[in-house]
Amino acid sequence: MTVFERTERGVTKLAAGLALLGGMGLIFATLVTCTSILLKLAGRLIGNTGENLTWLRPILGEEELVTYGVGFALFAALPWVMIQRGHIKIDVFEPSFGVRFNKVLDLIGDALLAALAYLILTRQWFLLFSKARGSKESLGSLLLQGDFEQVADRMRTSQESQILGLPLWPTYIVAEICVAVFLIVALFCVWRRVRALFPAQTLEV
Repeated sequence: MTVFERTERGVTKLAAGLALLGGMGLIFATLVTCTSILLKLAGRLIGNTGENLTWLRPILGEEELVTYGVGFALFAALPWVMIQRGHIKIDVFEPSFGVRFNKVLDLIGDALLAALAYLILTRQWFLLFSKARGSKESLGSLLLQGDFEQVADRMRTSQESQILGLPLWPTYIVAEICVAVFLIVALFCVWRRVRALFPAQTLEV
């Protein structure tokens, strides 16, 4: 087995495992939505007769919880879609081009997606370590200085969701991990396209 084949197998397993975890986010979002609807219907059916059943109401912050679940599923699916070539592709003019030119276009497309993954990764890193209002130093600087008391305080006073008041920094970390895997997979796909474009020059290891 060549280095490329071993890498392809490992990257595919990594992308598949992350996609399966992302499916749990969709299941969570579905359960929250269905439960909230059922509680809302039960509350309307019982009406004034269920005065002691104050819990029969929609789940507080349902929209936020569903957003987190679906958002995680979307980010987790990016590597799998990339490795399986499942992204949208407009191939109206593809039959008019030669095989080699189409391979060049495929390489350019994967390279652009790799660049996009890098840009998303760096932007989320900025959101995670950016300065809070009134803060003189970024979170990254505080971590490097070892000022963990200030770090903990920044975490407690960081951005929160509007309804549930949940801190947003954990969502950035999860998204950062997913996009990091996406970048790894995208770089591998570029490698795969290069091998397809120059098969004669490919060195098998």
